[in-house]
Amino acid sequence: MHLEFKFFKCCLTTLLLMMGAVFISPLCFSENIPNTIKVIIPFAPGGPTDVLGRIIAESLQKNLKTTVITENRPGANGVVAVNTLKQGAVDGSNLLFVSSGMITFNPLIDPSLSYDPQKDLVPIICVAQTEIGIIVANNVAANQLTDFIQLAKSANPPLSLGSAGVGNILHAYIELLKNSAKVNFIHVPYKGASPSLADVMGGQISGMFIGLSIAQPAVQSGKVKLLAMVGKRSAAFPDVPTITEQGFPGVEMIPWFGIMGPRGMSPEAINMISDGIYQTSQSDEFKKKLVTAGFSPYIITGNKFSQMIKDEANTWSTLISSKKINF
Repeated sequence: MHLEFKFFKCCLTTLLLMMGAVFISPLCFSENIPNTIKVIIPFAPGGPTDVLGRIIAESLQKNLKTTVITENRPGANGVVAVNTLKQGAVDGSNLLFVSSGMITFNPLIDPSLSYDPQKDLVPIICVAQTEIGIIVANNVAANQLTDFIQLAKSANPPLSLGSAGVGNILHAYIELLKNSAKVNFIHVPYKGASPSLADVMGGQISGMFIGLSIAQPAVQSGKVKLLAMVGKRSAAFPDVPTITEQGFPGVEMIPWFGIMGPRGMSPEAINMISDGIYQTSQSDEFKKKLVTAGFSPYIITGNKFSQMIKDEANTWSTLISSKKINF
């Protein structure tokens, strides 16, 4: 009887401790959630990327039950935003909305950047991809990419392609296409994709690479012609083939967007933010918001996200050096 009582007492104590842990854990977790979380967006307000950053911030607020604010810090291909992040806390209250261009591409072509993604930033979660296509003005006598390339090879002076700026990832696609198609284009850099699009619609330049989130209304209304897609076909324009499908391989990497934090964040803080966004990302409502904004869900977390960043940076580096792409 004495042994039976001791065994019963031991089991009861273990059960009570387990029950206590169940009730205490959420309390401890909630105590670690910052009262206010700031998501820094390195893009100007109002554009599709800004909208995506705000969608992610809303999902975080919904799941963590805390105040999440957004702060636009555009400028210098992400430098302004990263410097703002580096001056803040590392407890999960200070986050950065990022594009793949500023993480895996810009550092390779601009050694003067004041940040190193590998040293200064911590990957948390990748959320979405954006569809990129090449459009041309209606006064360009081409309805598919092969025709456009043939036209470019005989054009004098060369046809012009706009971009969102020198060293922008849209500029990189121009250089890759030039290399793949063995043709020259005049690169016309703008301060953003929208003014470049305006000049394509007006016929001042021949065309450009652009995110469909920006160009879709112009394509659907017939103000520009969509000749090809980067990497994969678009659900919105399923009959438009990719650049590779039309015989010009090497222009295939698709931009992505996600959340990163400052170096020094604890694994607990990283998991807190990642889980907070991941839960919402699985809902139909969240996916619908992304598609409406012109993006497609692309969820990667943890080590897989970190490895994707390293692999993509290596791929860009190889492409730039092997094809001798100059910016």
